[in-house]
Amino acid sequence: MASLSIAPLASSVVKADDPTHNDSESFAAFLSMVESDAFVANPNAVAYPESNEDSSSAIVQASAFDDQVIQADDSIAIGGTESMAEVADEQLQLADVVASLYRSYPEIQQAREIASVATGERVSAYGAYDTKFQAESLSEPTGFYQNYRNSLGVARQLWWGGYLSTGYRIGRGYFQPWYGERATHEGGEGKISWVQPLLRGRALDAQRVAVFQASLAQQAAGPQLLQQILKSSGDANQAYWQWVASGAILQAQRELLSLAEVRSQQIQVGVEAGKFKRVDLIFNRQLIAERKAELLKSEQKFRSSSIKLGLYLRDDAGEPMVPKDEWLPKRFPSIESNLQLDLQQELAAALTRRPEPLVLRYQLQQVNWDRQLACNDMLPTLDFVSQASQDVGPPASSKDDKGEFELVIGIQSEVPIQRRKARGKIQSTSAKMRQLTEKLRLTRDKIATEIAVANNRLSLAEQVVDEREEAFLAALDTLARYRIGFEQGYIDLIYLNLLETKTNETEIKLVEAQQDWFLALGELQLSLGLDPLEQAMVVAALPESEMIGPGNVPEIEVTDQDDIPAAPGANNQ
Repeated sequence: MASLSIAPLASSVVKADDPTHNDSESFAAFLSMVESDAFVANPNAVAYPESNEDSSSAIVQASAFDDQVIQADDSIAIGGTESMAEVADEQLQLADVVASLYRSYPEIQQAREIASVATGERVSAYGAYDTKFQAESLSEPTGFYQNYRNSLGVARQLWWGGYLSTGYRIGRGYFQPWYGERATHEGGEGKISWVQPLLRGRALDAQRVAVFQASLAQQAAGPQLLQQILKSSGDANQAYWQWVASGAILQAQRELLSLAEVRSQQIQVGVEAGKFKRVDLIFNRQLIAERKAELLKSEQKFRSSSIKLGLYLRDDAGEPMVPKDEWLPKRFPSIESNLQLDLQQELAAALTRRPEPLVLRYQLQQVNWDRQLACNDMLPTLDFVSQASQDVGPPASSKDDKGEFELVIGIQSEVPIQRRKARGKIQSTSAKMRQLTEKLRLTRDKIATEIAVANNRLSLAEQVVDEREEAFLAALDTLARYRIGFEQGYIDLIYLNLLETKTNETEIKLVEAQQDWFLALGELQLSLGLDPLEQAMVVAALPESEMIGPGNVPEIEVTDQDDIPAAPGANNQ
């Protein structure tokens, strides 16, 4: 079927500015860089529920999503090429609504900011490795030990868990004997220190985990945007077809009222000619009032659906815009038939397009980093420490005990005996991973169920439309025969009203059946993860339906009038 072309979501999101990368750097290259950093740092990662091949395809799909789902810029207008002012005199198509949705809908705009938030969090995580400038100036100008100390230095956290610092200091004056190390030669002292973890904190630490998790959150921004686009497009799809259907029902009620108003003039003439009784005229006035009330109720629903559709239809300034009555399509698009889907094949393709499994995989990887950090925290702290210093210049005191090059090296160690914090973290993160694994499995099952349900609904909705059309044709034929009977005096007005009301109900049910078919089509397209805008444009390209209904009610010619029945209890004249 032409309206169900399989294509990845080609929506739109301008990549958020990343201070750590060039604008020209592709998202796929960024993913490769992050994965390289993450998995080289910890090659013994816990296996995910997915195979390596599945994970790779998921990451490739994520980069494709981010390349395609880029922020709709101001050049995207209603219908993809025109502004709202230019289409004011045309019929409003579903593609117009979806294009407006992509450009200005607040929930989608909000989802676009997820990428900026994640980018900022990633930059913040790298802040743990910022080079720190340190300065100090301390004075003891009073008392027996008067001295002055000044120092400058730089320090930073190293990627592999170490800490490096270097600086210069100078100490002048008289120092307490127990603080003799504060004194320096007249030229000052240079010092460099390095601390390197050998066990806990070497392969992984909290700072690196924060960077990896922020990178995963940045990768997940594309699928999260896609998820919001699919949800909002589904809501807009329902609002649009409700608007079209309520407009058609309003037209049907107008046609029903018109029958009573025209007949009122005929009955008035008939009463004056003695063919009808005055009670028929009074009863017809009752019918007009009742049908006007039904017309007002239908108009109320139509206005409500227009207002609801305005939530998704936005003007060039991004403000909600209630569609005008003249934008209402006169008929539904034609219904395509003979849709055949290979459910297993479509499910496999949908699982690569739908964003929900991918978002869960990223969450699973984030929790896995927490688990690996907890495993690393089970190790004892064993740090190699080293410090070198050298005083320069003439000695500042007679002791002359600061001139030699000083080197300190050694080992520092610490371990919690119970290690309950690490053990508890391993237990909780393992349980979270099992939860996410089950959630991922359920999500796949739900996607499969959604596709099967939508496919079943669509195939049966087409049969319902056919039956409703046949029922409406039969109702029109029956009504035409009984109308002749009324004109000939065989049928009373009460029975004719029942038939007209029943025909009107059948017509409305035909409208609702067409609405249900297009709602089922949109549901299937979204369950398959297809691009809502692309699919809406395909639907907009369908020819106008030739099916009978409001605005297209044929005149039924009755050639065999011999079998025109009389209503029960009617008086033959």
